[in-house]
Amino acid sequence: MAKTVKKTGDLAAKATAVSDEGIYQLYKNRSWLWGNHGAAYFAVAKRQFAAWSTEDGKPSYGEGIWFMPGSGKLCFRATWHGSWGAKTSLSCFEHRNSGKVIYQRKSPAGEWYAFKDRHGKSDLRNGDYASRKVKRFKAKL
Repeated sequence: MAKTVKKTGDLAAKATAVSDEGIYQLYKNRSWLWGNHGAAYFAVAKRQFAAWSTEDGKPSYGEGIWFMPGSGKLCFRATWHGSWGAKTSLSCFEHRNSGKVIYQRKSPAGEWYAFKDRHGKSDLRNGDYASRKVKRFKAKL
C-alpha cells in the first residue's frame, strides 16, 4: 500500500495543475459521491454548494459556496449543521492532470489519489445527489 501511495504521489508531482476552467467543467452541476456516507452538489447557479454526511453515524448537512482560487484548487466554504450545532469550515482540494488521469488531494497536505482514472471513472456524477437528503436532514435537525 505505501508503495502505491508513493508512486501515485510521484505521478501527481510530475503532473500539471488543472486550470480553473478545467475545475469548473469537472464539477459544474455534478455531485461528488462520498461512498455510502455522503454527497456534495456543486450547482452552477450562484456557485451554491450543498452536502450531507453520515460519517461516524452522525447525520449532518452543509450549505455554502464553491470556488476556484487557482493552481488547480477547488474550495468550498460551508456551514455544517448536526446534533452538535453549527460550524463554518473551508475545505480545499488540489487537482493535477497527467494525460487522462486527474489526481486529487485534500489541501494542503493530503495524500494524492487518482480522482478520475484513464477510463474517465470518478466519484462525480451528473446531477444533484445531495439536495433532497440535505432537506431531509434539515427537517430532522
